Amino acid sequence: MKVHINIIRSQGYVLINLCEEGLLGKRFRENDMVLDVNEKFYGGDLVESDYALGLIDEATVMSIVGSSLVEEAVKKGIVHKDGVREISGVKIAQVYNL
Repeated sequence: MKVHINIIRSQGYVLINLCEEGLLGKRFRENDMVLDVNEKFYGGDLVESDYALGLIDEATVMSIVGSSLVEEAVKKGIVHKDGVREISGVKIAQVYNL
């Protein structure tokens, strides 16, 4: 599966933001929660999901958006199933390596 990847390096931290192809530029709302999959934060190169998720050891924080991508991260042991949230049917997760 192809995913957008945006790596932000700032003040010694590495934020790796991933979203499934097709979600970039969309906004999802549910009750008081809003998920804005904007170009500035999630836009970047289009790569294979295996490659993107393989960068977990380099990330201080990894933000993962998209149901299939999050499920893949759970299967690989990157995300615990209890750490998954869902907004309007779209799964999201964040991983912290502090």
